[in-house]
Amino acid sequence: MLTKSDESVDTTTPGARTAVEARGVSKRYMLYPSARHQVMDLLGVYRAIPRWQPDFPEYSALEDVSLSVSPGERIGIIGRNGAGKTTLLKLISGTLDPTSGTIKVNGDVQALMQVGVGFHPEFTGLENIRASLLYSGLSGDERKAAEADVIEFCELGDFLGQPLKTYSLGMQSRLQFACATSIKPEILIVDEILGAGDAYFSAKSAQRMKKLTSSGCTLLLVSHSMGQIMQFCDQAIWIEQGQIAAQGKTREIVNRYEKFIHELRQKAKITEADQLSNANQSDWLKEITLEAFQASQSSPGSANETSKPAQHINRWPQDGSPIEIASVHTRDHVGDECSLFQVGQPIMFEITIKALKEGEFPCRYCIVVFTSDGRLVTRHVSGWFKHKLVANETRVAQLRYDASLLGTGNYFFSVAAYERLNLRNMTEYRWYDLHTRAYDFTIAEDAFDPVSLIHHPNRWMLIDAPRNEAERHVGADFPQKSNAVGKSKARS
Repeated sequence: MLTKSDESVDTTTPGARTAVEARGVSKRYMLYPSARHQVMDLLGVYRAIPRWQPDFPEYSALEDVSLSVSPGERIGIIGRNGAGKTTLLKLISGTLDPTSGTIKVNGDVQALMQVGVGFHPEFTGLENIRASLLYSGLSGDERKAAEADVIEFCELGDFLGQPLKTYSLGMQSRLQFACATSIKPEILIVDEILGAGDAYFSAKSAQRMKKLTSSGCTLLLVSHSMGQIMQFCDQAIWIEQGQIAAQGKTREIVNRYEKFIHELRQKAKITEADQLSNANQSDWLKEITLEAFQASQSSPGSANETSKPAQHINRWPQDGSPIEIASVHTRDHVGDECSLFQVGQPIMFEITIKALKEGEFPCRYCIVVFTSDGRLVTRHVSGWFKHKLVANETRVAQLRYDASLLGTGNYFFSVAAYERLNLRNMTEYRWYDLHTRAYDFTIAEDAFDPVSLIHHPNRWMLIDAPRNEAERHVGADFPQKSNAVGKSKARS
């Protein structure tokens, strides 16, 4: 379980064991005016002659961070560049020592912090594989099996005989990821390396990660991809300005973080296309950041009415918007509120909007459906409606699935009402109100096909074949013998 304060970390329970435990951890760096000052400090000159020591300013990368991670937990760590995410992972992996506080790690750790780190550039790929596996402490037979697994997984072929310094960034990431995951560590630390390869290898790595974490490995993942965080992690920590801003279920924390970034962009008058997270933070931007963060903490937002009243609704209303989304419901074919549906059953998504003042309002509705691990399934955008409303008047819009084609599983969806939305240029938009990843429904298990994500309408047929070869229900599901008996009974 994640914890934020020291009081929340339970170390008194007999037999209690955590994979990672941090108490009051801080990491500070001296900001030297030049390399000469840094060298003199490292050599101990200033300690030997205290009167020579300048008053160097300090930068606090982490400040009083406490957390506890249980074995097998999958933790996503999110936050903007410079927030302290990588510093925290380096402290946990032992690459850095904390300035104050303590960190306790129970278990073998494999850290993928930076492409190429720990590998020798002059060694060939194969030599680096063998050195990495030897360093991991594997025995002879285990090492041979792991080496074969790495070679097969990284798919570098003849390049394994070439020096690592000749590899591209993507090739290095393949080799490093394959080596780190071949030994099935107790604790796996990954910092953005999943995005270093091509699309094919990223998908292959994701599959390997999923298999590894499902086997009980503890995962700490830093990524700017909220899709990766939601796909692999069941809990999340949001770090801001070197401190834990929030922690909890992945979806809730991701929603809050994305809302914070959106509000920050609006306050700083930066468009979605601008890369705010990669910008160098000047003093004025830091002040805006802190103000926006404090506002987001004090005003979490709530909906007037929802299909699940106890559920926190992550709302992104526009300032001064004349319309709000008052309620959202999922209903069955007779109109009753429902969140559990069968494959092929009708589903109605119902959105109620309310006018906050009188006027004529163009409106376009949008619903986006996601799988439980954050993968986008489908998006539905309505045509334009022109609502003429007085204050507090409502309108109800429905999106209907006459027969749901979604496969077995849990789903959630976002809902928005737009004042402006250009589908040809998605940067041109303005919504009245948006509830992001706020509502859930479930498709019950289908006994015939429990694995398909979608059941697409289809029809099989033979082309230019004799009529007596037409499709018959034969095979494992419909044995020929049983069919024959059934037909003979029918004739009699």
